[in-house]
Amino acid sequence: MSAGKSTDRWPMQVALKHESIQTRGWETERWSIKELMPDEAKREGYDSVELELHKDERSAYRFNLNSAFPHLFVLCNEDETNNALTAIHITASQDKAASFMDGEHTILETPMPAAVQCWIDSYLGINGELIDEGKKKKKKGKGRSSER
Repeated sequence: MSAGKSTDRWPMQVALKHESIQTRGWETERWSIKELMPDEAKREGYDSVELELHKDERSAYRFNLNSAFPHLFVLCNEDETNNALTAIHITASQDKAASFMDGEHTILETPMPAAVQCWIDSYLGINGELIDEGKKKKKKGKGRSSER
């Protein structure tokens, strides 16, 4: 992990919470994020992760920031012997989080703190907005209605 916060990296601490809930008469277990702390100091009961921004994911960051409720996505590894989860990665990209769902990991989401939203928005301002080539409209010339 890097020494501290920079323009594209932010060390964080994540505490996970495990609870048993009743769903339609069945008891089930659920994991959630108890607390997210944008801080590099290691705390007891917290997992250290680093939010790292990548230029090729700028469209995904903007999409997330423009949503009604921006989120961060935490990739967790399951330790079956202790029935515990450990946070191993964090991202602001929904696309990246979706790619993790194909594996045998658990993805948890949490509302993005306002300070992190500002930091990502600043990153986009410095590095520019990425436009998806597949979504761009291409103009090839005049349409048929203009041939008159």
